[in-house]
Amino acid sequence: MGSIGKVLYQQARRPFWQRHPVVAACAVAATAWLLLNGAHVLVAVIGIAWLALAIRRRRRAIALRDAGLRARAEYEHLLSLRGDPRGIYGRYPPVQQGWYPDPRNRCRLRYFDGAMWTGYTASAGQ
Repeated sequence: MGSIGKVLYQQARRPFWQRHPVVAACAVAATAWLLLNGAHVLVAVIGIAWLALAIRRRRRAIALRDAGLRARAEYEHLLSLRGDPRGIYGRYPPVQQGWYPDPRNRCRLRYFDGAMWTGYTASAGQ
């Protein structure tokens, strides 16, 4: 479960230019200088290489995410075959019945029977 948790709960990283604004500004300046001096082919080759690297990283990240999802689905399938309710609901069990803050009036409590809100209410102090 450790590697699955890393895949499914990964924090999204900020783009490179936001993490390293000085480097990004220097790259833009160098690109502009190369284009003004006629090095169009060099800029195109570097751009294509950067694009290929970005596509490769994206495909690898998608494959890793999909492998984690498949592993989690297999784990939950095995749990459901054993009769464990975690195999049916996964990491998100259904909401249990009980008294919850009323969606219409936060000063009151309303009883939720596990499927829908009932007409039974009580003040929050009771």
